[in-house]
Amino acid sequence: MFDPKKLINKYSIGNGNRQSSFWLDDNWDTTSVFDDVEDKPKKKGKDLVALAGYKRAIGNFVRIVTQQNIPVKYSNKDDSYTDGKTVTLSGSISSKNFDSHVGLALHEGSHIIKSDFNYLKDALHSIDTWDVREKVKNLCNYVEDRRIDWFMYTTAPGYKGYYDALYDKYFNSKIIDKALRENVWNEPSWENYMNHIINFTNPNRNLDCLPGLRKIYRMIGFSKISRLKSTEDAFKLAREIYEVIDSLVPKVPDSQDGQSDDNGEGQSQEQDSQDSGDGDGTEVDTGDAQMTPQENDSPLTPAQQKSLEKAIQKQQDFNNGDVRKTNLSKRDSKALNTVDEAKVDIHEGIGKELPKKWSWNDDGTPNKGTRVVVMNNFTRQAVSDGLVPCARDWSYHCEQSQEIVNAGLRLGTILGRKLKVRNEDSSLKTTRLDSGRIDRRLISELGFNNDKVFSNTFVEKFSDAFVHVSIDASGSMGGRKWDNTLKSTVALVKAFSMIDGIDCVVTFRSTTNDRVYQEHMPFVLVAYDSRKDSIKKIQTLWQTLTPGGTTPEGLCFETLMKSIIKDSKGKESYFINYSDGMPMFSGKDVDYYNDEAINHTRKQVKTMMNNGIKVLSYFISDGYDDSRTTRDFNNMYGSDAQMVDVTSVVPLARSINKRFVTK
Repeated sequence: MFDPKKLINKYSIGNGNRQSSFWLDDNWDTTSVFDDVEDKPKKKGKDLVALAGYKRAIGNFVRIVTQQNIPVKYSNKDDSYTDGKTVTLSGSISSKNFDSHVGLALHEGSHIIKSDFNYLKDALHSIDTWDVREKVKNLCNYVEDRRIDWFMYTTAPGYKGYYDALYDKYFNSKIIDKALRENVWNEPSWENYMNHIINFTNPNRNLDCLPGLRKIYRMIGFSKISRLKSTEDAFKLAREIYEVIDSLVPKVPDSQDGQSDDNGEGQSQEQDSQDSGDGDGTEVDTGDAQMTPQENDSPLTPAQQKSLEKAIQKQQDFNNGDVRKTNLSKRDSKALNTVDEAKVDIHEGIGKELPKKWSWNDDGTPNKGTRVVVMNNFTRQAVSDGLVPCARDWSYHCEQSQEIVNAGLRLGTILGRKLKVRNEDSSLKTTRLDSGRIDRRLISELGFNNDKVFSNTFVEKFSDAFVHVSIDASGSMGGRKWDNTLKSTVALVKAFSMIDGIDCVVTFRSTTNDRVYQEHMPFVLVAYDSRKDSIKKIQTLWQTLTPGGTTPEGLCFETLMKSIIKDSKGKESYFINYSDGMPMFSGKDVDYYNDEAINHTRKQVKTMMNNGIKVLSYFISDGYDDSRTTRDFNNMYGSDAQMVDVTSVVPLARSINKRFVTK
C-alpha cells in the first residue's frame, strides 16, 4: 500500500519542510489551516494561459478565413477598434462565450478585407448636416455588416456556427422577441425604424408595424445581398433607405425627433399613422404564428422596458462598431505577452481512463481527466515571471548551476568527437560480377571469354536519428542527483549537436502551483529542440533549472505522445528517460498513485515501443535498496531499464552514446 511517510523520509530534499518538500516546489503556499487568516475564498486572477490559447486559436481562424495575416490582440485602454488593421479581443473570453467571440473576430476580420474605410469616411464627410450624416452612417453600417457577413457565411461555411453564436448574443434575445411581437415600436420615428431594421433578421419581425417597413426590407434584399459588391454600393443603398424613412417620419422640432413623450413606456395616441392594424401581412420566414397587439396588448413592465433599452443599446453599439470589450490591465497584458512568447498550451483530457479522484463517490459520469501544461518555448522572461515551476532566476542558484552546465558542455565535446564517426560513410567495391556497372579495368578481358567485368559499390552510412530526452524534475531529484543528471543531459545534447542527422528534444517534467496557473497540473517544459534552438540556449537558460513538484510521469508522456511519434517517423528513434521514483500526482480531478499510475505509465511506454521507438530508462538511485521499486520501474519501462547510482550518472552519457555508433 501507498506509504506517504516512507516516501517523505526517502525523497525529502532537506530544506526544512520535510513533510512537503519531497513533492511541493519552493513556491508552494505552506499556510496552515490553523494560521490566523480570514476564511475567504481565494480570489483568482485571469487565466492567462487560457487567454493566450484563445488568442492563438482565434488568430488562426481569422487568418484562415481572411487569407491574410491580420494581427489579433487583446483590448487595452489605448486601443482603437476602428483602425481597419487589427482584430481586437475582449479580456473576458472564456470557454462559455468562446464561440461568440470567434464570430465577432471573424466579423471584424471580414471588415478589414472587404470594407473600404477611406471611401466611407469621404462619403460621409460629403454630407453637410450632422444629423443626416449620423443616420446615413448607421444605415450604411447595417447594410455593410449584412454584405460582409453574407460573404463570410457563404465562403467559409465551416464557421457558420460562430456567426450563429454572434447573432444569438447581439440580435436574438427574449426581450427583443417580445418587443417585436407586441409591436412596441409602432410609432414612425427614426429610432423605431432603426430598431426594426437592426432586427430584420429576427424571425419575429413585423414588416407591417410601420409605414414603408416592408419596402425597406425589400430594398435591402437579403436573399440578393451579394449584388452589393463594395462599400460604395452599401452606401448608395443606405442613402436611398434614408430618403424613404425621411419621407415617412413626421417632422418634429429638433431633439424630439424619434422620441415619445413617456420615454417609450406608453403608446402613441395617434394610431392613424400605422400601416397595419391586425398584422395579417407580417412576413416571417419561419412560419411561426405572430402575436398582434389585438392578441396581446399588454404593455412592458418597467423592468422589461429597462431590459429592452439595454438590449437595443447593445445592438446599436454593435452596429456602430463600438462593441464594449473588457480591457486587460498593464500587468496582465505584460504577463500575457510572456505566456504568448513562451507558447504555453494546456492539453485537456489527459488520463481519462484513470479512476476519478473521488472514486468512492462515483456518480457514473465519465472521468474527464486532467489538464497538462506544456511550455513549448523556454524563455528567460517566463522564468522571471514565475511561469516555469522547475526554474528559479536566483543569482546564487544560477552561479552554482552554471558550472554544472559548463562541465556538461566540456564532457559533451569529448563525447561528440567520438561520435563523429556517424558523419563518415564507408564504401566497399566488389568486382568481377555478372551485373552492375562496367569496370573499365576489366574491359580488356572481354576478348578472353571473361564476361564478369561488372562491379558494384556498397555505401554504408548511419541513418538519421531522433532522440527525445525526458527528465524527472520533481522535488525528490534535488541535490547531487540533479547536478549529475543535468550534467549528463547537457553532455548528450552537446555531443548530438556535433553530429549530422541527429535531432534532439529535451523536456523536463514537473507540476504547477495554483498561484500562477489557477490549478495544480502536470507541467512539461520543452527546454531544447535542436531543430530551432542553439547550444547557446542551454548556456544561458539551463542554469535556472531546479527540481520541484511531484512526478506525473505517464501523464506527461501521454501529452507528448503525438509529437514524439510524429518526430520519430522514418528515423532511428530513442526515448531516454531519467527518473528517481514512482509516478505520483494529485490534481483537481485525478489522483495518480500506485498501480493505476504504474499501469498508465507502462501503457504510454508500450505505445512508444510499438511505434519503433527504443526506450532507454535510467533510475537515478541514491543507494536506497527497494526491490519493489526496482520491480515497478522495470514494469513501467521494460527489462532494459537500469538502476543507476547517483555517482554513475555522468558515465551514463558514454553508455548511451555507444548505441549511436552502430550502423
